[in-house]
Order: sequence, then structure tokens, then C-alpha cells
Amino acid sequence: MPENTTEKLLKRLAALEADVIYRQPTQAGEEEFRYLPGSRRVLVSAPHGAAHIRNGRLKEEDEYTAAIARYLAEVTGAHALYLRRQSATDSNYDPETEYKRALRTIIRQENIRFVLDLHGASDDHLFGIALGTMNGRSCPEQFPMILEVFGKYGFRQDARGSYRLDVDGRFTGAGGARQETITRFVRDTLGVPSLQIELASHIRVVQVPLDGKLPQVYRGDPELIERTMAALTELVSRL
Repeated sequence: MPENTTEKLLKRLAALEADVIYRQPTQAGEEEFRYLPGSRRVLVSAPHGAAHIRNGRLKEEDEYTAAIARYLAEVTGAHALYLRRQSATDSNYDPETEYKRALRTIIRQENIRFVLDLHGASDDHLFGIALGTMNGRSCPEQFPMILEVFGKYGFRQDARGSYRLDVDGRFTGAGGARQETITRFVRDTLGVPSLQIELASHIRVVQVPLDGKLPQVYRGDPELIERTMAALTELVSRL
């Protein structure tokens, strides 16, 4: 029996995620992060694609954010930058990391006009997707269209559960006195509109194998993953 579109999408995301080794620092000749050039003046960033160190402590990876960044680049022509090996820094927290330096260079050389910064959130939060706009500062001109696109696929601020769209609630993208987020760095330092997007595990993770962290294999919801990817694809195409 031929594969349906959902199965093809899940297999493609799993194949793209295979480039990432979550908890292994770079070996000789390896890249800690990877840049994929595009033709559209939008860049999709996944700085937590692998594990990373924040304030001396190891923080777990945001599984499949790297794969999603790669997929969006593949189907829309956007640029992509993603972490693929464990990092000694956290580029969504620390200033002046190698990842941020690369981001600055790409944005200037390629005349990037919008940056989407992808992250993963626990299913414990009461939303499917959370948007951080620095309380309206990071992308005011594009924000009505962003809400329109997510609403088209059922993700709304007045919805519940997996379809709830949280805006500047749990995650604002603004950081704080000690944290320089990618969104704030891009907007305030580089002067480019940006948006932090947090995706709950069950709408982004195809499958996470047993590795001692989880008692059993974790699998997301295939239909919700497909819906999320459709929304993100349209969003990037319209930016």
C-alpha cells in the first residue's frame, strides 16, 4: 500500500533529524551548527537542536526543531541555521556565541528580512504553540498576518489544549537582564523583525527512542504534526 502524505512527512522529518546527535560534542572535522543557504529572505533558526550548556548545567535538546528548520528550508527556499551537536554555550541565552556571530553574518550578507526562531516546549504547558514577540516589539507589522495563518489551521488564542495559541504568556522572547534571546538579538541588535515559536512536544516530535531519559518511546500526534508543519510552511511562504 502506498504511503499517505502524513507518513511521507513523518519519514522526511525523521531523516532530516538524523543529522543531529543530541548529546555529543563535536569530533574532529565536525560542525557544531550548520547553515543551509536559501533563496527567500527568511531565516529559520533552531539553536536548541542539540543539548547545550546554560549557566554550567546541561540543558536537554529541543527534539525535531532542527528537522523542522531543515524541512521549512527545503520546501520554501528559506535559509536555515541549526545546532547539530552538543554545545558548550546556549545561544538563546548567552551573548556573543559562535552561533550568533554566524547569524549576524548571514543576516547581513543575505539581506534577511525576517527570522523565525524555533524551540520546543513540554506537553505540560497548556498550549500547542506559543509565540514570543517581546510583548509586541519584535514583529508588529507582520503579527496580524501571523495570527491569521495560525488561525487558518485552528491554532487560536481562544482555543484550548493542543490548538491553544499562547501569545507573550509563558514565553515572550524578550529574555531578561542576564538572557539575550535570539529574538531580542535579531530585533534589537540587528534591526530585523523576528519571532520566537515554541512547539509542544506532541505537535513536533515524530519519535524519540529509549535512551535512559524516557521510560518508553515517545511519539507525537501525526495529524497535529502535519497540521503544524502546514501552518509553518504557509507562514514562511507569506513572510
